Amino acid sequence: MKNSKLGIALTVLALSIGVVACAKADDDRSDKKPVEFAVQDRTSTAKMEADKVAAPAETAAAPGIMAYAGKDPFDPVQGVSFFQNRAVRAAIVASGAPRDVQQFVVFDGNVVVPIRSTMGRLMASGYDPAGAGVTNWALLMTPAGKAAVCYSSGENPNAITADWYYEGDIAFTLEDRCPSRPEDIESFSNWPIGPIPG
Repeated sequence: MKNSKLGIALTVLALSIGVVACAKADDDRSDKKPVEFAVQDRTSTAKMEADKVAAPAETAAAPGIMAYAGKDPFDPVQGVSFFQNRAVRAAIVASGAPRDVQQFVVFDGNVVVPIRSTMGRLMASGYDPAGAGVTNWALLMTPAGKAAVCYSSGENPNAITADWYYEGDIAFTLEDRCPSRPEDIESFSNWPIGPIPG
C-alpha cells in the first residue's frame, strides 16, 4: 500500500515537472522571437543609414547650378558635387554627346580648372593628363539647365577639331580645341541661349 502511494506520488511529481518544463520551453521560445526581430530591425536601419551616406547626391538637396561658380567640379556644394548634381547629369545626357564622351567629361582622373561664370552661364573644362591636354572637353551650361558639351579627341594633331553637342546632336564642329578660359567662349555670343557661332 505504501509502495502504491509512493508510486502515485512520484508519477504526479514527474508529470508536474514535465508540465513546468514544457511551459518554460514555450516561454523561452516566445521570449526569443521579439529579440530576433529587434536585432533584425536595428540591422535594417543601420543599412539604410549607410546607403544614405554612400549616395549623397540622391539624398541631399542639390543647389542651383550657379552656386558652383569658382568651385572645382568635384568639390561638394551643400554635399553635392557639380557632376553629382542631377540637373547637370541630365543636361549632359540631353546634349546628345556619345556615352564615352559623357564618361570622359565626368572622369575624376581629368585635370580640371575651377568652374567659371561667363555671360550668365557656367563653363567647366578639363583634359586628359595622359595626352598632355590634346584630348580635352568643355561644358557650357545655362541656369535653366541646358548644356552644350564640347569634345576634342586630338586624334589628328595637324587638324585639331572640337565637336559641340547640343539638344541631342552635334550642333557644329570648330577647327580648334575646346575652350578652357572664359575669354575663349566670349566669341560665342550668348550661345547656347542665342545663335550658334561660326
